[in-house]
Amino acid sequence: MATVTSPPEPMSVRALLFGEESGSTIDALAGHLHERHVAETLSNGARRMPGAAGRAVEREIAAVVNGFLAMDLLDLLGAGWRKHSALTAAARRTHDAPDSEELVALTSHHITSTHRPCVDLIIDGVRAGTIDLAVTVDFDLNGVLAVVRDARLAALRSGECTVTGTLGIQENTVASRYRSLDVPGAIRLRSGLPLLTPEQLASASGPTPESIAAVTGFRTWLESHAEENAALGDLARANPETLENLLRAGEHYWVRTR
Repeated sequence: MATVTSPPEPMSVRALLFGEESGSTIDALAGHLHERHVAETLSNGARRMPGAAGRAVEREIAAVVNGFLAMDLLDLLGAGWRKHSALTAAARRTHDAPDSEELVALTSHHITSTHRPCVDLIIDGVRAGTIDLAVTVDFDLNGVLAVVRDARLAALRSGECTVTGTLGIQENTVASRYRSLDVPGAIRLRSGLPLLTPEQLASASGPTPESIAAVTGFRTWLESHAEENAALGDLARANPETLENLLRAGEHYWVRTR
């Protein structure tokens, strides 16, 4: 396992595992496939291919695998952060108050992103076999102070991050590498990282017909039961502003949990 301290751009899984040059990555992957006789052992049809044809198949497979490795590390990290309750809560609050900013201390946490694509080998229109891949990226973060504005992760002001990537082909580890990143300097957020999905943003934009119906139904239920229950009667006869605030709170809760 090798260590690299200054990450290249762009921050892709390929760059983490093999460096910046796409061509050298294809060469390395094709070499691994050849050493493992992957193309030769996929099927009887593949075994009958002459050496040059087998090498061509290996290189084509390597090119496809190389494409999978174009995944952006920041996108993978962002997918993990979108599941962090403190960040998503801050995103909702800053969405409701566009001019606000929140600092979220993430302390120590771990994010794992696992992907298992496969490559089908087709010869003369017939599937000769399938190559299984396993791509795992682990992020270990410590002391991260995140800045949230307008429902986006806008900046990282401190912290350390260690990224470990592993590529497996046909259950054999092909590459494994890690690097330490100075979070504010290494992770460029550009225009910010969205922390809420389009569906979450839509639900945060105001009451929906369902939420209005729910609150209206609660008001009707309250009025119909007020005479039977003293406490409900007191509530129904309370200061109109207090009752309206209660109904709005119910509507807000419905929107957030629908």
